Amino acid sequence: MLPPSDEVVEGCRIFVTSYFQLGFIPKAVFLENLRVNPSSVSKFLLACILSISARFTPSLVARYGNARKATDYFLEVSRSMVPAEMYNPSLERIQAFFLLAISQWGNGDRDRSSMDMGVAVRMAALLKLHCEESYVLENNCPADQVVRSESARRVFWMIQSQENLHSGYKTPAPFPLEDITTLLPCDEGDFAFGAIPTERAAEAGTPPALANPQLVFTPRRCLFATLIQAHGLWGRVARRACRNDYAVNKAPPWDPTSEYQRTIIELRQWEETLPQKHSFSVWNLRGWKSESLHLAYLSVTMVLRLSNIVTRRVYLHDMFTTPHPTPTSTPRETYGSAPKGFWAQASNELFHNLWDLHEQIDAYFSMKSSEEGFPQILVFCVYMCGSLSSFLWRYPALCPPLGERAERMAQRSLEVLSELHAAWPTSSKWQKGLQQ
Repeated sequence: MLPPSDEVVEGCRIFVTSYFQLGFIPKAVFLENLRVNPSSVSKFLLACILSISARFTPSLVARYGNARKATDYFLEVSRSMVPAEMYNPSLERIQAFFLLAISQWGNGDRDRSSMDMGVAVRMAALLKLHCEESYVLENNCPADQVVRSESARRVFWMIQSQENLHSGYKTPAPFPLEDITTLLPCDEGDFAFGAIPTERAAEAGTPPALANPQLVFTPRRCLFATLIQAHGLWGRVARRACRNDYAVNKAPPWDPTSEYQRTIIELRQWEETLPQKHSFSVWNLRGWKSESLHLAYLSVTMVLRLSNIVTRRVYLHDMFTTPHPTPTSTPRETYGSAPKGFWAQASNELFHNLWDLHEQIDAYFSMKSSEEGFPQILVFCVYMCGSLSSFLWRYPALCPPLGERAERMAQRSLEVLSELHAAWPTSSKWQKGLQQ
């Protein structure tokens, strides 16, 4: 059912070095085991890995005809194994179902994706991966035991993180924050060497973070911890954006107690505490690229900008009707008039965040190699940039300082999206929407 071992190894290597740069697989050990003792690796896990990476793997694309056919082949292989795998919880099966869910979502099959992710969530709960006590180790335990424990911790946070990324479709978080005592992952060096870290960060809202808020903002947190936190922020922003804001929160957005103001402050405070290497700059991007962690780094910086954009985009109608009043277009305000200049400032902040996102997209795709894989969230960021840039291009008065750049941003987004949509079919409708 699987191709020759050298092609499997190539697909797995591309998976861990590009698409899945930060994850639960100990890269060197996993690839070595795959070469030396391939029977030691779960065939179900391999099929699920290849259902994601086959589209980026030249030998597999050549074997099956094109990227879509290669993906479809491994999806079918993975699906055929599901009945025999879904009733026996194990770390490898959690990993496999998690990856299968990602592949199904990227292929446009959200219902199957949700079901597969649900299996991963239930297995993780049965193994109590949301509880810190599940990871207690002896100080002198073997390194391979430390690595396996960290792999379990990472797959739990990957599940929580991935569900946050998809929360715009009104899906609840798989585990309530108040039930999670598991601390965040260690850095890549400790994971690779099987070392127990001296300190771990915590996710905001979890019991460890409530007991010691400094664990959220520690300047020594690793990139993976920052990534999980950024995706947690995005999950909260996206869920709020999917609600009827006016029905849920009666306070107007300029009120200091409003959900809007609390979210803006939360995003600002978190960004201000980022380790310097985790903030966006082309210099940092090059540095993370040299360590093959640039896609994970961009998944932090782009999602942070996306969170700032979507928080304000909820009120785009109000921003638009202020400089463009018409008899049929009036603000939605049901709570009185906004303070003078409030909507202009909000609009200015929205589109300056959009410009920052555009610069990140442009910087990355200017140095991207043609065979490199990429996560789906980057595609969504490109779409969001193109969508709002097109709106600003049409209505430059929304942000006069950036109005003249809107056409360039929109055209660049469409150009980039046209390069990406073949790998992730679910993005095709985004590209068509921008073209219209």
